[in-house]
Amino acid sequence: MTISLQQTIAAIFVRHPVPGRVKTRLARDLGDEAACDLYRAMVSDGIVNVRACGLPLFIFHDGQDETGLPLEWVAAAGKIFRQEGESLGERMSAAFEQSFSAGATGVILTGSDIPGIDAGLLQSALESIEHKYAVFSPAFDGGYCLVASKRGRFNKKIFQGIPWSTSRVLDLTVAACTAHGLSYHLLEPRQDIDTMDDLAAYCLKPSESAHSTNAWLVSRGLLEPL
Repeated sequence: MTISLQQTIAAIFVRHPVPGRVKTRLARDLGDEAACDLYRAMVSDGIVNVRACGLPLFIFHDGQDETGLPLEWVAAAGKIFRQEGESLGERMSAAFEQSFSAGATGVILTGSDIPGIDAGLLQSALESIEHKYAVFSPAFDGGYCLVASKRGRFNKKIFQGIPWSTSRVLDLTVAACTAHGLSYHLLEPRQDIDTMDDLAAYCLKPSESAHSTNAWLVSRGLLEPL
C-alpha cells in the first residue's frame, strides 16, 4: 500500500532474530542464544534512536514475511518490506526504490548491528542530503554503516560493482560517486559489531544512547556500568 509521507524516512535492514542465524561469528564465543539477545538489543537501540530523531521508520527484513519479527519492531515501523535482491547492493538499491514508491522524499538506510548510530548522526545525515547526492557514515572495517540520498538524486550505480564484505567497500563506493559526478559527504565513523574484536573495540568507547546494548554488555561483565 502506498502511503503519503513526503518526508525523509529512516530505514533499517534487519535479520529475523533466530539463534544460530544471526551474529554467527559472535556466537562462536558467546553462544547462539546470547549472540541473538545482543542482536535484539542492538536493533532495539536503532529503533529508539530513530524515534528520538523524529523520523518515520521503515524496516526491511530478510525473511519471506514479517512473521517472527519481534512485536515491538513491528509496532515501531511505519512500513515493513521484505529485502529484495541477491547481493547487498541489489537489496539496498531496492530498499531506496521501495521507500520512494511508498512516498518517502529521502532515505537514510542503516544496518542493525551498529549501536553507535544515534539521533545526532541521523540528524547530520538528514541535513547533509539537502546538499549532496549521497551521504555515508564509514565503518571501521572499510565499509559503511549508513547511506542516505534523496528522491531525484539517488543513483543506484553507487551500489554496482562493489566487492561487498571487503575492506575496499567505502573506497570503491566513493570512487564510483566521483566517476559518475555525484557529490558525497562522509559523516563520523561508527563501529559495527560482527566479531569479538569489534565488540571489544565498541566497549572501549560505547555509545551513550545505546541503552539496551550497553545494559546487555554490563549484564555479561563485558562492559563497566556507564
